[in-house]
Amino acid sequence: MSGLGNGPGAAKGGKDMIFFQRMLTLRGPLDEVGAWAMEITELVNKKSDLDVSLWQGVFGFPVGTMAWSTRVPNLTELEHAMDGLAGEKAYLDLANKAAEWVETPPTDSLLRLVHAAGPEYQRGDVGTYSEVTAAVPAEGKMRKAMEFGTQICDYHSQITHSAVLFASSAYGAFGELRWLAMYDSATAVDNAAEIISKDDDYAKAIDDAGDLFVEGSAQRGLARRIA
Repeated sequence: MSGLGNGPGAAKGGKDMIFFQRMLTLRGPLDEVGAWAMEITELVNKKSDLDVSLWQGVFGFPVGTMAWSTRVPNLTELEHAMDGLAGEKAYLDLANKAAEWVETPPTDSLLRLVHAAGPEYQRGDVGTYSEVTAAVPAEGKMRKAMEFGTQICDYHSQITHSAVLFASSAYGAFGELRWLAMYDSATAVDNAAEIISKDDDYAKAIDDAGDLFVEGSAQRGLARRIA
């Protein structure tokens, strides 16, 4: 999802986090799809050094969207883990099992942390929600967009008391920026939404940043960790 975090805590503003994410939309019996997604998550965690969490798209994603997320120190170690899985028969057999449910190829993302705000970041437990916002800076506006991204990350965390990550996408739409706000329950998501809707300074900051991003590029989604 586009933008789902994982891994142990990091210092505020630290830049040592890289997140690998794989998003897949599945069309099949709900009970079978869910069981398969959890089974392959367990297998990957058992057969590799990756510590993967499974997220389900709730709003803002195609129905049936699943996403796997893990923190890695660098691309070299991710490559090593992926190469190992590619030679693992049990993994390949399980991946092939879902072939008839897949309408489009999975999308892989690599996110690099720019800034972190709020409580020291920890991977959320099962049931945690992640609110993901993405936008692409307009031509010639990258620096200012990054400055805004850091500031709104801090302000969102300040008024909602949530952990917020601000990251850049290394691949895909050039320069794409993502914000991930973490909430421990649906009630916390509701409370944050109410706070933001009543905060004039927040609304003004968003309005003032309008010309920093490509028109129509902003997207928002909500995902829930299920494994």
